Amino acid sequence: MDNDDTNSKVPLLEDIETPLEVSAESVYPVKNKNKECRWKNWKNCKHGKCKKARCVKKCLKVICKVALVGFLLFGAVASIAGYRWYRFVSHQVQQWTVTEPNALPVQDVPLEELALLEDSARFFWDSIQYGKVPEDFVLTAKDLNGFFASEERLRGNAFAEMKANEYQVSLSIPTDGLPGGKGRYFVATKTLNWDPENQELKVKIQPMDESMGTMAEAVLKLTTMEDGKTLNLQVLSGQGLGHIIPQKFIDEQYNLLEDLYNCDCHDHECKQARKFLEGLAGVAMEDGQVVVHADPEPKEATYYKEHEGHSWHHGHHGHRHHGKHGKHGHRHGDHHHGGDHGHHHGGRRHLRAKIGGHRHLKALHMLRKLMA
Repeated sequence: MDNDDTNSKVPLLEDIETPLEVSAESVYPVKNKNKECRWKNWKNCKHGKCKKARCVKKCLKVICKVALVGFLLFGAVASIAGYRWYRFVSHQVQQWTVTEPNALPVQDVPLEELALLEDSARFFWDSIQYGKVPEDFVLTAKDLNGFFASEERLRGNAFAEMKANEYQVSLSIPTDGLPGGKGRYFVATKTLNWDPENQELKVKIQPMDESMGTMAEAVLKLTTMEDGKTLNLQVLSGQGLGHIIPQKFIDEQYNLLEDLYNCDCHDHECKQARKFLEGLAGVAMEDGQVVVHADPEPKEATYYKEHEGHSWHHGHHGHRHHGKHGKHGHRHGDHHHGGDHGHHHGGRRHLRAKIGGHRHLKALHMLRKLMA
């Protein structure tokens, strides 16, 4: 009994050697006085820096998500555009190519002669750029075929022929590098005709298999403006890859060379090309060769400078063309004033801007690339 009484007594505080431990399930949890900021560096917790850092981190996450979504959208659009372009090119390649090449002759010319011809062409160009009058530059069909033979890609795949007022190149080009072009060949002839009586250039790309139809063709009129020096090249008719050049564009009588006479101040290549044309007297397409004549008295083309605010006013003076013996033939055409094709007030309107305003001018863009 004594032992039971002893064990049943409540111990005094002084008899407790160890402090009572608070269990984890206690309804009175002990506050942790050593709680630290979430960031390891406790100094960043002062003055609300922890909250500011969390905001920055959240903003960075949002920016990353937006950038990722934008990248995915851009990738999707690019993929769709690339797929459509691939299908379009593949369709055109299948339509205008054949499975068998056309054997073309190879005309080798010594590399020394080709090097001399290149030097002669460079001298002709540089002389005009520096205001000098060089001798006529002559390019024969033999020399041109020699250049074709010296190029691995064109050897046996291109051959040129030159007749009076006619230039023709036969092609048999592998199309392995194009979509859908593996094992196929572009076999066609590219012809340029000059009609001196009507002052018209006729360009045509015709597949050897005539059942395919005509790939591209155009009739252009080449004249000069009132100053007798500014060239005026207008489209009379044409089509490319089945797209006909709109009559509305033709009726506007755009000068395809106008941008050449309105070069940007920093476009030195454009200025050099204009300088070269100003230094020419004409080009003669003779039997077996093309002769480029330099103007003995070159002068600046001033038409667009004189008509600064009337860029689309066109004159139709005939273009001087050299005959076989180098004589000048000068013909005058009609001269247009007023109306929609005369003075255009309100600033210069360039060809690029005008073309951009039409919806159905893809044919013209493709045609200009094909004729290059």
